[in-house]
Amino acid sequence: MSKSFSVTARVWKDLPFEKGAIIHSLSDLFNVQLQLSEYGSGVVEFNFTAIIEPQEFFPTKYRYVEGSKRLDAEIRLDYDRAITSSLEAFKGILAQQYLNTIDHFESKNIPNFNFDALKQDVEALFFRQGWMVSA
Repeated sequence: MSKSFSVTARVWKDLPFEKGAIIHSLSDLFNVQLQLSEYGSGVVEFNFTAIIEPQEFFPTKYRYVEGSKRLDAEIRLDYDRAITSSLEAFKGILAQQYLNTIDHFESKNIPNFNFDALKQDVEALFFRQGWMVSA
């Protein structure tokens, strides 16, 4: 089984340990439940970094590296919301940011990859895990 998903964080010391652990747990969850190869050959690696810091040293950045077929996303989360939210609300914030990142890459017309199917599967996984609730 390949490790095609990576979810990491760049966080400030005030973020509770449990929230950092939640972020890092996504790598294993995605790599066990999903295979990027099922969505096409255009992407073989998807790296997502959640940035939770009070100052804007690290802005949100998106990059597609065509030669290695790698997606890199460094996403700033609202610091105050991330720090003060309940653990359950934090999961929802993180899930929504991940889905928004998939939408962003889909808009870039990266060839040979079905972002819509990936988003549907990730969203379904978040619902099964209880990270999102139906409206």
